[in-house]
Amino acid sequence: MDVLELTRQLVAIDSQNPGPQEREIAGFVTAWARERGFDTAVLEPVAGRPNVVVTADRGGGRRLGLSGHLDTKPVGDALGQWRTPPLELTVDGDDAYGLGATDMKGGVAAMMLALERFAVSAGRGSLSLVLTADEEQGSDAGAKALVASGDLPRLDALVIGEPSGIAEPWEAVHVVSRGICCFEIEIRTTQGHSGLSPGLGRNATLVAADLLRAFERFRPTVARPGTVPCSPTVNPGIFISGGVSYGTWPGRCTVGMEVRLVPGMDQEQLHAEVAALTDATLRGSAEFEIRYLTTAQGWMPAVELDPTHPLAQAARAASSAVLGRDVPFAAFPGGTDATYFMGQGGIPTITSLGPGWISVAHGANERVGVLQLAEAADVYTAVVEDYLGREVPA
Repeated sequence: MDVLELTRQLVAIDSQNPGPQEREIAGFVTAWARERGFDTAVLEPVAGRPNVVVTADRGGGRRLGLSGHLDTKPVGDALGQWRTPPLELTVDGDDAYGLGATDMKGGVAAMMLALERFAVSAGRGSLSLVLTADEEQGSDAGAKALVASGDLPRLDALVIGEPSGIAEPWEAVHVVSRGICCFEIEIRTTQGHSGLSPGLGRNATLVAADLLRAFERFRPTVARPGTVPCSPTVNPGIFISGGVSYGTWPGRCTVGMEVRLVPGMDQEQLHAEVAALTDATLRGSAEFEIRYLTTAQGWMPAVELDPTHPLAQAARAASSAVLGRDVPFAAFPGGTDATYFMGQGGIPTITSLGPGWISVAHGANERVGVLQLAEAADVYTAVVEDYLGREVPA
């Protein structure tokens, strides 16, 4: 089976999260692996949310993992904007369209093919596919739970196959995974008859607009910047809710925001800066309450792999050899499971090296380049052999 056909089969399985989630697609991968005689484990640290680990061991040497998530973002409100059925991989010219094609079922398919190649080639070391649940909603049932439970196999290093293109494919070997901090601010003013609005003061929705504009200008502190240059991003107005009815001057409005974190940011410092900005903006016009999410997305820290690490060097050398050009190191703009694998599990991790473009993920007409799928299988094969072939330090 070639990588395009395998991608087609994966896209056809609905694994939207929230939605059907991972059970069916985990069953497909498990059957595929067992048919080929691979050591396969289905891990559910959270009941009903399967993760799959598939291993081929040639004996001795290092232990490398290739990791991808099995869930996708939901189609959501964009269904009417799709030009093709989201769950049918449709090739049009150089691209293949489908939900999860780029994020990241194409990458998973390429990893599966790389494992097949590894199993029949000579050499030492072991290779595991670590295919996770729940990445699209913070990884509480996936990487985070796997690390906390101790269920992961021993790994010396890991490569995550998130799409490494933004405007162009294969833009970088990403060694930084940005984190995220999500919170909401409830704003309270005086509710009353809208016919008397001049005497009631500005309503909660208008005050919320002031706060959103203030957060557009907010630049949080990075106390200890990492090696690879990157900056945090503040995203106000992710959610907004409020209002009672026409004729009622609203006295309550809630806005949801997120900060995309970078290495070197401190949680207490960010919380203090958010509180200070909110107080300075709303003082005298409204009361407020700041609530941080209690899930992983309330504080998912950024992580960074040292570019001099043997895995980073192997990934850059192998990618450059396959693609015929230098592939630089950079910071991935989104969050990945590296927060848990590397930040909590201590496994050196490439945060993103995969086919596709993150710029087309999470929306209508998601696509991946057909050539990129074949390149991905070759890149993973080359990274595996380069890293496992390097001398293990005494």
